[in-house]
Amino acid sequence: MEVEILERTDESIKFRVKGGSQSILNLIKMEGEAVEGVSFIGFAIEHPLERSSVLVIKSDGKDIDKVFKKVIDNTVSDLEKLKKDFDSVLK
Repeated sequence: MEVEILERTDESIKFRVKGGSQSILNLIKMEGEAVEGVSFIGFAIEHPLERSSVLVIKSDGKDIDKVFKKVIDNTVSDLEKLKKDFDSVLK
């Protein structure tokens, strides 16, 4: 996957994600909806054949870097837990 910052302010950030699947972006979006400080999170598919999407996250006045880091940390934590659960079932 390739990530490019398209736009950044103190309270929002917009990324272009190339090569990633919608599944990952949906997971990030779902995690973001539960994080305190997120006022909006969503993504749009630019072109399905190019596998390129734009992800936008806005905070409610909090530092966008800290808010987005929390979203990503929560996403990674959930994936690690899922991996651990699958590993225990597959042994």
